[in-house]
Formats: sequence, C-alpha cells, structure tokens
Amino acid sequence: AEARPRDDEWVVTTSHQLISLCRRFGITHIVYAGFAINWCLLMSPGGMMDLSRAGVFCSAIRQAVTAVENRESARGEKCKEVGLWRVAIAFGFVYDVEDLIAAIRTTRR
Repeated sequence: AEARPRDDEWVVTTSHQLISLCRRFGITHIVYAGFAINWCLLMSPGGMMDLSRAGVFCSAIRQAVTAVENRESARGEKCKEVGLWRVAIAFGFVYDVEDLIAAIRTTRR
C-alpha cells in the first residue's frame, strides 16, 4: 500500500507523458534506477532513448541498477558494466550512490 501513488502524485505510462511533465516542470535531468540498464531503462517507454531525443539529460546510479545478463556475463556483471558505459557515452552520467547522496545533502544545506 505504501508504494501506491497518492491522489496528488503524477503517474505516467508513456514517453510522451513523461516528456510533457518534464517540460511542464522544467526538468532537464532524470536519474534512473531499476531493471535493466541494458534494456528496459534504455528502450522502454520513458526510457533514456526517448527522453534524450527530447533533450532530457539521462543518468543512472551504479548501485541501483542491474542488467539482463547471460551465463557468460553474470558472474562479473559484464552486461551491466557495458550498459553503464553506454549511459556515460550517450546519455548522461553514472553516479556512485555515495557521491549522489553527498551531493544532495550538500545542496540541501
């Protein structure tokens, strides 16, 4: 129940809706977390490909993403590392969670 959106919270299901909200609220940078950095977070609705085409800077948190792996890549999380490299090259930054938390705490002061 705690994860359900409140009545006053926005819910989007398409890239167009998310892009519209970003424009409405002046959001120019989204930080992604979740599954999978090499698939869903890049190419699903609301993913980095669509948002970056709309001019939104797209970053990820290294410790807050995972990837679709295979037998050969799973042990070393190689697909995750390639996905994060792709984010850094084409879409935005890759943050370490500790650095991001420290930056947020610094700006709140």
